[in-house]
Amino acid sequence: MLEKRIGIYIYFKQNKFIRQLKRYGHLIYVNKEKKYLLLYIYESDFPQTIEALNGLKYVNDVLVSEYPNIKREYGTENFEPKDYRVI
Repeated sequence: MLEKRIGIYIYFKQNKFIRQLKRYGHLIYVNKEKKYLLLYIYESDFPQTIEALNGLKYVNDVLVSEYPNIKREYGTENFEPKDYRVI
């Protein structure tokens, strides 16, 4: 059975710390200009990993991805009359 994973965005101070941050999960994407990366971690390790990342000196911010909260199923409702009503 597959274990659920969570995506987290980590903002860091310098690009040389990317290698150290790879140890905490599966690295998906790195933006060196804006100095952040996307890392997937297992849901069971989530509290310990977030606590460890927030304790690092070279980490500015840790954000959890909102992807699981996004609605991905759409009904067959017709929203067009609501969108184009005359005010």
